Amino acid sequence: MKYVVSVSKTYIHRGNHRHKKSTKKRWHIYYYDEEGNFKTQRVSWLSAMYYKTQKRKRLKYICTYCGNVFLGFVKSYKEELECPYCEI
Repeated sequence: MKYVVSVSKTYIHRGNHRHKKSTKKRWHIYYYDEEGNFKTQRVSWLSAMYYKTQKRKRLKYICTYCGNVFLGFVKSYKEELECPYCEI
C-alpha cells in the first residue's frame, strides 16, 4: 500500500543547475511504503490526477489513554485513529 503525500510536476534531472526552457517536466509522486520508507516514483498524467485525490497527511498522534506517540496517515485533520498499542 502506498501512502501518497505529494504529487508534483518536476524535472527528471533535479539538481543545482539551471534548466533550459525547452526541458520537459514529468509528474512524480512522493509516498511512504509499507515499511515506512520515503520514495519517489515517476507516473503518467492520468495516474498523477488519480493520486492527487488519494493524498494523505502524515501526522503524529498521542494516545490519551497510554501516552504513546505514533504516526498516522489521514486524509483529513478531523479523522480520528485508534491507537495501535492500546486494546481499548
